[in-house]
Amino acid sequence: EADAETATEIVTDTIEAKTQAVLAEIEAADESLYVSLTTDDVDRAAMAVGQAHKIMNGREIPVTIFLNVEGVRLVDKTIPQNMHATGESVQDRLINFMADGGTVLVCPFCMKNVGGMTEADVIDGVLLGTPELTWGALFAEGARTLSY
Repeated sequence: EADAETATEIVTDTIEAKTQAVLAEIEAADESLYVSLTTDDVDRAAMAVGQAHKIMNGREIPVTIFLNVEGVRLVDKTIPQNMHATGESVQDRLINFMADGGTVLVCPFCMKNVGGMTEADVIDGVLLGTPELTWGALFAEGARTLSY
């Protein structure tokens, strides 16, 4: 039981550290981008992630993609993912986006109620969209929003 408590504390501390690092990066930047992605349609989602990735790299600004409603299914590792015409799945694009420094948040309520998912179903690197993290990215000074 003590080992389980220690593991939980480590995970909680790690999530808190990631949250604080993301928020610090956004707050330090003059501008940032917040993308709300509500669909699991492969073409729309691929466009959203592609735009977010290009903007992040081209403008060198923090970019957060918030997956909500049907968009949560894009990070479900338990279901097959449709391939985009480029030969990549949107999940692959999200993984590459995160590898380059982008942040992906998933709505915990949509994850459970729309996607029928648990945290264990979510691909590595995706953070649960807590109010602190989601609102911090959305309402940051200089933040722009894009909705798909």
